[in-house]
Amino acid sequence: MYYLADYLQDHCYNVYVVHSQNAEYYGNYGNTIRFHSIPVGSPNMPISSENNLESEGEKNESYLKKKMIGSAKHIFYKSNIISLEKGIFNEPNCGMGVAGYRFIRNAREQILNTISEKGIKNIIISGPPFSLFCLVQQIKKRFPEVNIIMDYRDPWNTPHLSYPISKHIEQNALKHADKVVFLNERMLLDASSKFNLSKEKCEVVLNGYSKQNWDKVLKNAKNRGTVSGQTYSDRMIIGYIGGISFDNRGYRNISSFLDAYDIFQENKNVLLRFVGAETSQKIEDIKNHFPGTLEVLPPVDTQTSLQYMLECDVLFLIHTDTKTSRYVLTGKFFDYIRSGKVIFGVAGSDNTYFLELIRKHHLGIGCLSQSTHILDSLELLYKKWEDGTLEELRNDKGLDLDSLSRNAQNSRYLELLGDLEPTYSMELVT
Repeated sequence: MYYLADYLQDHCYNVYVVHSQNAEYYGNYGNTIRFHSIPVGSPNMPISSENNLESEGEKNESYLKKKMIGSAKHIFYKSNIISLEKGIFNEPNCGMGVAGYRFIRNAREQILNTISEKGIKNIIISGPPFSLFCLVQQIKKRFPEVNIIMDYRDPWNTPHLSYPISKHIEQNALKHADKVVFLNERMLLDASSKFNLSKEKCEVVLNGYSKQNWDKVLKNAKNRGTVSGQTYSDRMIIGYIGGISFDNRGYRNISSFLDAYDIFQENKNVLLRFVGAETSQKIEDIKNHFPGTLEVLPPVDTQTSLQYMLECDVLFLIHTDTKTSRYVLTGKFFDYIRSGKVIFGVAGSDNTYFLELIRKHHLGIGCLSQSTHILDSLELLYKKWEDGTLEELRNDKGLDLDSLSRNAQNSRYLELLGDLEPTYSMELVT
């Protein structure tokens, strides 16, 4: 939410951001914070301190025994909460629902006091964590005149991802919200149909790309060398930029792709480059299996990641989880679009949202995450590269790139806030 808060502050809104306190990462991507920051608690606090779990009698026991008993109780308590979390909160990641609930508990009074003391008129609550949406009714009960916007950056209880308790929580929050912002059109259509939301209440704001960052990179691209210091004009470079795991689990299972690449790369001038992966023994084993044709690089800053995109011939995108694929549209996808490079999308389901957009706007090619399909696609890309016709796979002349910038997307918030409150006012973002 940093970019939205910064954008609104720059357009005459007085913005207060309530967020969890973290000494190592502030969520500002290395940029200057110009809005009012209100840190609350600590995201690394244990779910329950062992002191709260110990009885008075245990105080007389040995220090070691007290620690052991306290730790055992803490683990038992935590494991039971986590096991119930999915059914209650339905968050995308384990532990997120509990963290969000604890944040609400710690931040509620701070939020309510800020609304009262600063005369806040508009509030934006962004999820996930979706447990934060529990604040909607609480705020409305105390301040019925305040406008509340629910901002979805991921799907919650859509027709394809639903649990009874979390569905009830969501339905209640939507009833009290004044406006609802969705990550993309598919989410809007499914959620508005399921919860009977009026068209006037809903809006789509895409993640978008940073025009400022891209302008800097493109301006300097011709005046500097490659990030790695090496050029590979004699090799087709396929790049994946962003965090990824090689443990064959989660939303991005890379195993089928590597199986196909193992066959494909034999006797070819090709380099598969991953930028943004943390070091592990699994990664070292994979690198040793593909000497000379595969690179795995650690996380880099935003500017460097964009430069790496420009050095690729093809940008690779993958999402193999079929339950969430209908709505997948990450911020990285918009950077890929802005780069002008051919995009190669791999997904677990043909219904994956980014596959539809790749085909609709002629941004590249896409296929299912099956070794034979991936191999056929890699062969097509290589043949086009060898013939010097790779750019034929990307023909997006009718696509308005400027409209996909983050500022262009955030400008929709100005219209939305204008509908709610015609004069400039204070705003609270959580």
